Amino acid sequence: MKTKEQIDWIKQRGFERQKELLLPILEKLLQQEEAMTKEEILFYAKKIKPVMRGTEEYVALSPDIEKKDIFWIQAFPISTESFSYSCHFPLKPAVGLKEICRITTYHRYGGYRAFLRPSTDEAILQCPKEILDKVCAFEFQTKTMEYSKIYHAGLDRHILTTVYYEGTLPTDIAAQSVSW
Repeated sequence: MKTKEQIDWIKQRGFERQKELLLPILEKLLQQEEAMTKEEILFYAKKIKPVMRGTEEYVALSPDIEKKDIFWIQAFPISTESFSYSCHFPLKPAVGLKEICRITTYHRYGGYRAFLRPSTDEAILQCPKEILDKVCAFEFQTKTMEYSKIYHAGLDRHILTTVYYEGTLPTDIAAQSVSW
C-alpha cells in the first residue's frame, strides 16, 4: 500500500489512537516523498553513498556493531535493492567521516516483513534538508535484529536509526554507477 493510501485508510477506518500516533509520521513521509523527484534522488545518490560497519572481510547491518570500523561498499540499485540486505563485503575503509546527524527513519521491507531491506532512496528522502548538501555518506543502525521490535505493523515499515556523515567522498566511490 502506498503512503497516501495508508493515510486515507487510517483516516477512514482507524481508531483515534492510530490517527493520533500514525498520521503525523505517515503525513511527514508523504511530504518527503513528494518533495523530491526521481531525478533529484538520483542526483543526490551520486553524492551520498552508504557505508557499513564490520571488518575488512565482512560488513553487516547488525546490532552491537557500532564499535566496528566503517567501510565504503559496492554500489547497488538505490530503490529496488537494499544494499544492507545484499552487501557483506567492504571495498575500503571510510576514513575522515564526521557524524552530523542521527535520526529515526522508516523503511519498507520489499517482500516479507521479517526481511530488513532499507534502501538508499529512503535515506536520501528522509535526510534533513538543512544538511542534505553537506552529507556524503549514511549508515543504517539497529539495536536488534528481532523483527517484532523493529517492524511497526501500523506504519507497515521497519524503524531504524540513520546516521549521516560529512567528509570527502573518495574518487573511486563517487565514480560508482547509480541506478534506480
